[in-house]
Formats: sequence, structure tokens, C-alpha cells
Amino acid sequence: MADKELIVFDFDYTLAKTYELIWVWSPRGTRKYKNKKYIPVHPSILSKHKIGDDEKINNDSFKEFYSLDIIKTKPITLTINLLKYYLSNYHKYKVYIVSARPQSVEKDVISFLNLYDVNTTNLNYIGLTNSDPEAKIDCIKNIVNKDIYNSISIYEDNKYVINNINKKIKQTVMTYFIELLGNEIRITYNEN
Repeated sequence: MADKELIVFDFDYTLAKTYELIWVWSPRGTRKYKNKKYIPVHPSILSKHKIGDDEKINNDSFKEFYSLDIIKTKPITLTINLLKYYLSNYHKYKVYIVSARPQSVEKDVISFLNLYDVNTTNLNYIGLTNSDPEAKIDCIKNIVNKDIYNSISIYEDNKYVINNINKKIKQTVMTYFIELLGNEIRITYNEN
């Protein structure tokens, strides 16, 4: 497959503005689940701040991520248009969405993209059920190791993934860091 380029998108806050929250188990929690207190935290905040020593995140912390509220979720038009472009040129590009969400959300993600006229026929979705950025890096490394690509591009909102992907992949990776700034989007390009 040396004649194709690999394109990898994250989903949450790269292709879509989503509203699901991570439950941080905390003695200062404002909500309860099975008699345990938790604080609902947006993933973008959690990726920039550490949790307290007396707080934890476990599998139950991601209950809201096992589905996608297609009505509330909003497209990030610029990256959706990029996805459309890559998918319409499927003979040149192998396109993946690699998400921390579980594989079971694939139907919701596809339904959401179809609402915005994205032809998902040649789209590959991988749900990791894992929010650890290293898991995403390892997944992308496994994709790269299966074929030879003449270039690799990654669209991602997690700075850790952006800063560390080239340490795990021998081939140069072009990264595009996605930042939502109010109603604006900033894409920062970096070729390591």
C-alpha cells in the first residue's frame, strides 16, 4: 500500500464537539453513582489538569462515552470537510478514526457523520475503550506496521499524542493539533 497516505482523526473535539463527561471519583463529588461521589469533568479540562491524590478514574468513569448524543453533538466544520476530502479520494488515502471511546459507539459516530453528508463507506473506526494517550499511540503504530504508507498525517486534540507519536513510529508523521477557541478552531501543523 506504498501508494497510499495514512490519515488518522481523533473524534471528540477533533471532528465533533461532544458533551459527554468523565466521572472523577472524589470525596468532594457533587453527584453520586452506586453510593460513590463523583465530579463530572469535561475531557478537555482533564487533559490539562491532574486529578487529586484522593481522586481516581476507572472504567465506570466513562459511562457517558458508551453512546453519543447525536442531537447535542456539533460538527467541527473544518475537520469534517477535511475528512470528506480524504474519504472522497479513497484511492489515495487510507482513513481511520481512532477514538478513546469504545468500538460499540461506531454506529453512533457513523450516523452522526452521515448527518453531515460524510460518505463513510471507506472509513475505518477503531474504538479503544481507553483514554490513555499511549494506547492511541500504540494503536496508530500497529496500523502503520501493517502496511507501508508514503506519508502519515494525524489530526488530534491531545497534545501528548501530538508530542510523542514520532517517538514510537520510525516514519515521519505530520501532526495537526486541533484547538477549539470559543467559536474558532486553530490547527497547528508540525512535521517532526
